[in-house]
Amino acid sequence: MASLTRTRKKIKKPRSRKGGQDVSVLMSLPNDLLLEVIAKVASNSFDDLCRIRQSCKEFNKAGQHDYIFEHVSIDKFPFIPLRRKEEFSEFLGRCGKCGNAEALYRQGVVRLFNLKEFDFESGFECLKKAAAKGHKEAMYVYGVFLVCVGGEAKQQGVQCLSSLNREDLSESRERTMTCIRSMWANNVIIGAMLAYSARVKTCSQCGNVQDNFVSKRGWDDLYDESDNLSGCDSCKMNREVNIFCDRLRGCTKVNLV
Repeated sequence: MASLTRTRKKIKKPRSRKGGQDVSVLMSLPNDLLLEVIAKVASNSFDDLCRIRQSCKEFNKAGQHDYIFEHVSIDKFPFIPLRRKEEFSEFLGRCGKCGNAEALYRQGVVRLFNLKEFDFESGFECLKKAAAKGHKEAMYVYGVFLVCVGGEAKQQGVQCLSSLNREDLSESRERTMTCIRSMWANNVIIGAMLAYSARVKTCSQCGNVQDNFVSKRGWDDLYDESDNLSGCDSCKMNREVNIFCDRLRGCTKVNLV
């Protein structure tokens, strides 16, 4: 009897793995639905994606699907990483190929404004794809470039910028400028944009004179509907482009205009 008691004491019940029930429920989901769940996790946090991939082989395999790279959040990664550049560049390239809007925006800005990686056609195409996905900063930079191109493209650029509200315009401008300042600025593309800003004096839509609004009015008063200077959408977006170009002037050490 005593030996039986000792034997019973040695027998321990297997511990259930913490969160094991949740894991088993997820693993029982159809593959498409499982990808949706992991993509949702990835879109909220890259760190959470890493954790869920480490939980089991099935999740690790699903976490490497192109659909996950399309939706993974990379907002917390520095625009120009100081360490492990090659590894991050490879990761960003995979995200871009999978249609990740933030990755496309970053690639577009770098290829347009970074002197060392200048590739206008590729950069412009990246911005176009990101803008089509509704990425606000990409819509902003893409719209600014279309306005600067002029002609038929200008109206498309005005429409693109007009789809953003005042707060979106301001935040997109500031974020893009922060990104450009972190790079070795491409004077060629900046010079072309400053040249556009210098030559636009009259609105082609309503005939308003596009005087130096930035220096005379200040940035916060450009969209005052009660003011006669507000003008049409084309006027407002021209002023926004002028603001952006005025800020670009400080990104280059060369006196371009």
